[in-house]
Amino acid sequence: MEKRYFTRVECMEGASITHDNNHFSGDIQNICLQGLFIKTKQAIPLNSSLRVTVNFSPNDPIHFYADVVRREESGVGVKIKGMDVNSFVQLRNLVARQCNDHGRIMRETYKVTNCIQ
Repeated sequence: MEKRYFTRVECMEGASITHDNNHFSGDIQNICLQGLFIKTKQAIPLNSSLRVTVNFSPNDPIHFYADVVRREESGVGVKIKGMDVNSFVQLRNLVARQCNDHGRIMRETYKVTNCIQ
């Protein structure tokens, strides 16, 4: 059985992705404070750096930098490497709304504070 260190929640939002000055879109399947899985038909190599924008709120999109850590036929798993404070707060709130264990989300928050820029 796979051991997850961060609470992963379902998320059905679109994402705008930039990779090597190429722009394309994908659909988020699930997300956590450390990363997410993006469904896309684009062939993005492992270890590639991406800039991702998610419009959970039209007035306050979430922006972050991430690296591709897993590649499947249906998309890519990415690890978040950096984001601004507002984006982090929105991401944390999104995960917390779908999780009943707020103490766990707080502990996870402390583990990822190094990615906040």
